[in-house]
Amino acid sequence: MGFPADCTRLLEIGGLVSKSNASLASVCWVTSATVAAFLCFLQLGAMASLVAGRAGFALIAPIALMAALLSAYWLARREGLPGRMGWWPVGLVLVLLALALLLSAFFYDFSWDGEWYHQSGIINIARDWNPLSEPMRTFAAGRELWLRHYAKGPWFAAATIYATTGRIEWGKCINWLMFAAAFFGTLAACLDGGLRRGRAFAIATVVAINPVVLCELPTFLVDGLMASSLVLTVAATMTVLRRPRPVVIAAGVAASIVCINTKLTGLVYLCFLLAAAGLWCLFKARRSLVRLACLTVGTLVLGTCLWGYNPYVTNTLYRHQPFYPILGSANYPSLVQQGEDGNEKYETPKNMVGRMLPVRFAYSVFGRPGNQPYREGKNASLMWPFTAHLHDLYSYTYQDPRIAALGPFFSGCFLLSVGLGIWLLFKLDSSSRWMMILVLATIVASLLLSKDSWWPRYGPQLWLLPIIPMLFTFRESSSRLQVRLTWALFVLLFFNAAIVATVRFNWEARASLTLRHQLRDLRNSGQEYEFSTLYFDDSAKERLTEAHVRFRDLGMTKLPNGHELESVVAGYPAAIRYRAVGEK
Repeated sequence: MGFPADCTRLLEIGGLVSKSNASLASVCWVTSATVAAFLCFLQLGAMASLVAGRAGFALIAPIALMAALLSAYWLARREGLPGRMGWWPVGLVLVLLALALLLSAFFYDFSWDGEWYHQSGIINIARDWNPLSEPMRTFAAGRELWLRHYAKGPWFAAATIYATTGRIEWGKCINWLMFAAAFFGTLAACLDGGLRRGRAFAIATVVAINPVVLCELPTFLVDGLMASSLVLTVAATMTVLRRPRPVVIAAGVAASIVCINTKLTGLVYLCFLLAAAGLWCLFKARRSLVRLACLTVGTLVLGTCLWGYNPYVTNTLYRHQPFYPILGSANYPSLVQQGEDGNEKYETPKNMVGRMLPVRFAYSVFGRPGNQPYREGKNASLMWPFTAHLHDLYSYTYQDPRIAALGPFFSGCFLLSVGLGIWLLFKLDSSSRWMMILVLATIVASLLLSKDSWWPRYGPQLWLLPIIPMLFTFRESSSRLQVRLTWALFVLLFFNAAIVATVRFNWEARASLTLRHQLRDLRNSGQEYEFSTLYFDDSAKERLTEAHVRFRDLGMTKLPNGHELESVVAGYPAAIRYRAVGEK
């Protein structure tokens, strides 16, 4: 018996893929690979320019874009996209970039860490700092540790965009681009896996709209960027194991490099993924083991030794530990070993301090939405699923919410997915059962690595736990009741994330408009102002300079009676204040 004429390939897991779905998957793969490659080219170009004495630094962004678009066209041809369809990924990437730049230009970064040290790193690299030749440069004591030793991929990329455009906020476009790449990569992997188009779109949507990612899109925070790049890496890895081809390998390698150089923990989480893939190959697909091992070693070497020279190599040379200051060495103890654990001292609700990790996760998942210890008291509290109050949604005005950060209904979705997962264990065949267990175990193991993973910004993969049973339900020959329950779970997760996004972007839009009006009024007044910038001196001075405001920076000198400039979410300390020169 022959296959239908509109089917092009039979996959090891999943089913037949129609020509239309195969073409859509190819377009999605090329698009996601191009976006990831663009970020890699931005960083590599910045590093090459710095090595060459900053030659052509302001031209790196357009050159990287041209290189990425040429790669897109070449990959489209390798995928066999016919005629004009070969240009679709190129056009799609340009549209995504235009939208990302517009959104980045509109929204200001009000995140505490973004204004404190992320923007400082970007500004210094764009102006006169070469982290490759001068990794131990002296900075203000409050942020020197982070600038010297943290991953710098997003800073390099944003610095090139800032150098080209003269607008630092435009550098946030990389968050929006990788958010889109995660969606397209997941959609492509689902289509290649034989899922129906509607189901593939559903899975890709809920995977991409991780509330951690949504909350950080208009900021320079990097947790969401890491989460999106990790998702794209997972999608590419699973597809490579079934049907390796250049575009999927390119997407996986580029996304891995982005993940490694976004956060130190990005490398750790990537290793969990690769270890799980290797374990699966060892028992179920040994023919793919050598190929996976070669790709893994090559990607890790490129990501850590070339793209990741600073921080991984420089941390090893100067602090004898590539993950410093998260981990320490004999001569250079970690922050925890020094008794300077800032997360434990200042960021954790007081009734969670010193508690075991399961207790912390219980509050994080089943807690009432809140941002303790900064607002609504010092202690977190528990609640029954689906019983959040309207007032509780204030928590999602923050870029980095703590308790119930994955949404007010996530706890209920989590419990429903646990029931669905247990049900599936008795319905799946042996191979699928062990694959689901391996995937879930890998996510759980990665979350148990750090005592800070309860805070979803440090363990954004927690969002994936209820989605895994949904994926296997859609993928297998499940009963009608299981499928209906999965669609109900999709609706709940989508609605849950939509609540977070609505509250978050409503606050962000109003705050951005307020700041824009404040800066306009300050500029139009023609007066000179004194600003107490406190911890945000670099970012504030850049913001005021771009707005053509006449100012004097008072640094850490406080102005208790000054006017407040829109700068941080209510409840967070160190808001910027100002007054006219001579005003009492």
